[in-house]
Amino acid sequence: MIQKTIKILLAYNQPTGGIYSNYDGKRIGKEEFSKQIDLSEVGVIEEYETIRDLLNSKGFYLESFNLLDNVTELIKKIHETNYDVVFNLVESVGGDSMKEMYVAGIFELMNVPYTGCSAVTLGLCLDKHRAKLIIKGAGYNVPEWKLFETPNKIIFDSKPKFPLIVKPSREDASVGISEQSIVYNEKELAEQVEFLYSSLRQPIIAEEFIDGREINSAILGDKNKIALPLSEIDFSTLPYELPKIVTYEGKWIKHSTYYKHTIPICPAPLDEVMSSKLKSLALEITTIFGCRDYARVDFRLAKNDIPYVLEVNPNPDISIDAGFARAAEAYGISYDELLLTIIQVALERK
Repeated sequence: MIQKTIKILLAYNQPTGGIYSNYDGKRIGKEEFSKQIDLSEVGVIEEYETIRDLLNSKGFYLESFNLLDNVTELIKKIHETNYDVVFNLVESVGGDSMKEMYVAGIFELMNVPYTGCSAVTLGLCLDKHRAKLIIKGAGYNVPEWKLFETPNKIIFDSKPKFPLIVKPSREDASVGISEQSIVYNEKELAEQVEFLYSSLRQPIIAEEFIDGREINSAILGDKNKIALPLSEIDFSTLPYELPKIVTYEGKWIKHSTYYKHTIPICPAPLDEVMSSKLKSLALEITTIFGCRDYARVDFRLAKNDIPYVLEVNPNPDISIDAGFARAAEAYGISYDELLLTIIQVALERK
C-alpha cells in the first residue's frame, strides 16, 4: 500500500512544435511544413493532465515539472526536494526524442526512483536498427531490412523483398508513417527514403512488409511481470486501396480515415495456443531489453501464423483511453490501480 505522504514529481514535456518539417509521413507542400506540430506530443499533455488529476484526487503530495530543455532546472529541483519517486512522462528534450534516455539517466545518477524503463532500455529500443539486430541475434523473427544512413548510403542490408515499409529509425508514435510508407519498387523506395530523410534528418529503415494481423502485447511489472490480454488492430473496414498499417494519422488524427478504420480489439480474437505463444514471446523479449514497469511488444502474424516482432515499446502511452489501459482493464485492473501499481513497482527499487 502506497503511503499518502510520499512526494511525487510528475515530469513531462509541453509540445515544442516545428522540430521536424513533417510528422505524418505524407508528402505535402513546404508551406504547410512549418505549421505542423507533433500531435503525439499533444497526446502526452492529455496523458499528463489525466495522471496529474488522478494522483491529486488520491491526496498525494504532487509537484509537476515541464522539462522542455530545462535540464539544469530539473537537476536543481530534484536536488532541493527529497522526492520519493518521479513519475516519468518525459519523451524528449527540446523535441529531440533521442535525449529521452538521458533524462532517465539523470534520475539514476541522482538516486531517485522513477517509473518506467531504464536509460539503457530506452536507448536500445528507440534505435530501431540496433533493436532489430538484438531481436534477430536472439533468434526471433524480424522482417528483413535495409538501413539508409543517408538516401545514397546503405550501411546494413539483409536483402528484404518488396513490398517494403519505410520508416524513421529513431522515432516512435508512428511518426513518419503513412500509406505512402509502403513501396513496391526501387523508384518508390528512393522517393520515400529521400522524403523521410529530408523531413526527419535521421537514418531511415526499409523493412519487409508483413501482410497479416497486427497484435500488441502489453507487459506490466518489474521483478514479476505479467502479460495483459492481447490487443489486435482491426483493419477489416479500412478501404481496400489503403495498406493495412498503423499510421500517424491512425493514432493521432481523429477525423482521418485511418483513425476511424483501425480499431483496436481487446482481448484479441486468438485461440489459446497462439495467445499464450505471443504473450510468452513478449515476456522473453522485454526481459532481453530490460523493460520494466510497463512496455509493449508489437507483432505481425504472417499468413502462415508465424509471428514477426515489429517493435519493442518502452514506456508506451498510458492515457486512460490508450491501448495499455484498455489491456489492463481487460485483465481486471482499473486505471487508478494501474497508475498506483506503476508507482509502487518504482518505489520498490528505492
